[in-house]
Amino acid sequence: METLSLSDGTSRLDIGLVRWDGDAYITIEVDSRGFCGRNDLHVLGAGFSAFCRNLLVLQETLQGKATLSSVVDRELDLTVARSDALGHISVTGSTGYEIEMNHTSFWHSVHFGFQLEPNRLDICTRIPWVREYAA
Repeated sequence: METLSLSDGTSRLDIGLVRWDGDAYITIEVDSRGFCGRNDLHVLGAGFSAFCRNLLVLQETLQGKATLSSVVDRELDLTVARSDALGHISVTGSTGYEIEMNHTSFWHSVHFGFQLEPNRLDICTRIPWVREYAA
């Protein structure tokens, strides 16, 4: 499936839909000015559909925000929203997961934030799965 990519030319967030079975299994890759991370995680179907729907509304009206959270707490918190009067779009959030090594757990994560021009949403909202799951 196509990847939803939000980028300002320096920073980038990619969302790939791996599987849909009523809920979404997605991949997240982020490079925010050199801070990088990747995660594979589950998102509730209703939350994923709301994210797609709100992304379309944001693209059409520059109003509101699209948020996405993982089933497992702290694995993903993402917000795409209008950030200023000029219509720039902010992409903010974090993704991470727990790693166990030698009976000790470590939380690995990346926090990110960047802005992009509103026309960058046009490309994202043409992705077939965004339109399909927004319905």
